[in-house]
Amino acid sequence: MFPMFRAASFLAMVFTSTLLLAQTPPPGVPFDPTKHPNPIITFVEMKDFKPAPSGEAKKETGIELLGLSQEDAKLESTEVADGRFVKNMPILSIRTDVTFYPVVLQKFKLREGAGLVLYSFRFPKVALPQDFTRIVLNEAALERKKKPAEMRFGGAKPETLEIRGARALLFENDDGHTTVYWQENGVGHTATSTLPRKELFSIIEDLL
Repeated sequence: MFPMFRAASFLAMVFTSTLLLAQTPPPGVPFDPTKHPNPIITFVEMKDFKPAPSGEAKKETGIELLGLSQEDAKLESTEVADGRFVKNMPILSIRTDVTFYPVVLQKFKLREGAGLVLYSFRFPKVALPQDFTRIVLNEAALERKKKPAEMRFGGAKPETLEIRGARALLFENDDGHTTVYWQENGVGHTATSTLPRKELFSIIEDLL
């Protein structure tokens, strides 16, 4: 009876805390701004990205890449980080196998002159029941540590919003960059720019 009570209490606590997150983040190591693209994508590092034509990137990842019309922006480059591997890793106190997939990086020059960096990836597959996976990932993202560098988002506290009909997370960096994370059809996307929020949201809504 006691073990069942403890399990129920644990799940109730997790459900309560996960209400604070609008979107489930992928598994990953704690965010290190000197290595990782942003607080969401920490399962590959910036040094892992290599130039690749758009067609090759689409074929390698198996996902439909988002883009912008030529009137709104110019695609300056496309890169791919080969993230296709299986890693046994702890999420909270649970060790489980996680299958990661490649990540595509697209850099756009907007008509207004600012830049837009767009990362896209298939959501990693966690060897746990789907509903439980969401609970555990959300709880892991919110888990407090003594040192910010040991926390999933590196101490960053995301805001919540809706974008493109999906729930999303927003991070603001000290250098003036804003990052928005959302999912569409099992594909995660992060968009980063120095644009004011309203303009960035408008650009994201215009992604094709």
